Amino acid sequence: MIKHITSSDLEVTVSGQPGPYHSGHVMWDGNNQKFKVMDGQGNSQDMYGAQAYVTLGNDWQIIKAWVFQKQAEEREIETLCKQYPNLAEAKREFDIIYKLVKDHK
Repeated sequence: MIKHITSSDLEVTVSGQPGPYHSGHVMWDGNNQKFKVMDGQGNSQDMYGAQAYVTLGNDWQIIKAWVFQKQAEEREIETLCKQYPNLAEAKREFDIIYKLVKDHK
């Protein structure tokens, strides 16, 4: 039974019934594939559990969008470099100079 879920990075919602409203023993109903709670008088109540839904929070949605945009840009650059050899050469030179400057810091 889920009562509470917290997360600072994710959005979590819980729905459904919290559980049965009377006491008794729990049994598995194999025919219906569910748990039941039987009280002392033989009355049964289906044992519904709550459901938790976890989705990405706002920060993770922004990161996910950035990653997809970055991947699309890299695929576009790769395609253009295949079409234009001068662009491929310029990119190689840029990458070398960038690494040298970065390593020199």
